[in-house]
Amino acid sequence: MEVIVNLHLKNRCIETEARSEFNRLMETYFKTDDLEGELDDKIELLRDFLDGSDFRKLRSSDIRLTGTTESDVIIKRNNKAGAIVLEVF
Repeated sequence: MEVIVNLHLKNRCIETEARSEFNRLMETYFKTDDLEGELDDKIELLRDFLDGSDFRKLRSSDIRLTGTTESDVIIKRNNKAGAIVLEVF
């Protein structure tokens, strides 16, 4: 199963929105039973993204990641290498 995290950037950069979503998922995790492990997988993906990303470089690479332009971002893993991939719309 492919794990995907969707973010909506509006007046918040990729880093701030990813941290906010991570915190929201953690709160949900402790309030519910994650029987299928979906929350675990999303939390792990976001933790890896937050720990391994150079956010200054990301923001400078695409103005949409600064939050000044409203956009949607999909965070997922490349199944072959396990690398994290961003799709920005």
